[in-house]
Amino acid sequence: MNLMCTESQTASEDRCFAEDRTIFRDERAVKKLLETESQYVPGCDYMAHSHSNLQPFMRRVVATWMLDVCEEQRCEDQVFPLSVNFLDRFLCACDISKTHLQLTGAVCLLLASKVRQCTALSIELLCYYTENSVTPEEMREWELLVISKLEWRIVAVTSFDYVDHIMEQIKWKRRNDSMLRRHMLTLISFCYIEPDFIAKKPSVMAASCMLSAIRGIDPSAAAEVASELCLLLACTAAEVDEHVSLIDALVASTTAAATPEKSENNNPASEPPVKKPYRVQDYGLHDGGGHL
Repeated sequence: MNLMCTESQTASEDRCFAEDRTIFRDERAVKKLLETESQYVPGCDYMAHSHSNLQPFMRRVVATWMLDVCEEQRCEDQVFPLSVNFLDRFLCACDISKTHLQLTGAVCLLLASKVRQCTALSIELLCYYTENSVTPEEMREWELLVISKLEWRIVAVTSFDYVDHIMEQIKWKRRNDSMLRRHMLTLISFCYIEPDFIAKKPSVMAASCMLSAIRGIDPSAAAEVASELCLLLACTAAEVDEHVSLIDALVASTTAAATPEKSENNNPASEPPVKKPYRVQDYGLHDGGGHL
């Protein structure tokens, strides 16, 4: 009997796994997430205690670079928040030089893609995205370092894990609206980029992103949805309101920064702004050796 598997995956095949909607309708799954999420929340302000002068903008630059890699490679939605969770927890446990920050981010992407994606990102590909400032040997060495500092606890709970549970269990007239889900995921990505959300609970962050998205799509349903979210995710209205205020301020500042400048006669520019390729090196954080 020949048991050899001759199947092969082509580059065009979808990396996404099949969903089981029954799990998302089961309240026990949400309760389990709530019970375990506190184990994976970064427990310190590592930028305040770092001896290597890590600054919030450095972490923001690296997190944005990580998101760009995930988007360009069309990774599973949960890869990015999980990789940032790894990054923050590792930096709480290990004080590193800022010249190793991009290397750490690349390793966290590697680990997250192995955990949450059918086809992991390759080491060579991640080295390419660092413009070869990181070598495969360094990636392999630091992969062992990161996973050991995380104590092999890599199946972490992130805000993404609550998204589909919320979409299935919150009752409103457009419950399965794909636009709402897309807005939630965008807001969650923004939150994981910003250092202000490092120590926030994933459940409260997910509830706040849901409510902020609802307010933009159907403001009349916001009050009812807010009470259901608090009941489902065992959080208070005050917690959610505080997070929503932070998210709204973040969106406002991001929108203002992305608004194209107008000419002196107040007419819009004749051509839309062109997004420049995102380069970590553009922020002056390189030390000449290639690392961030």
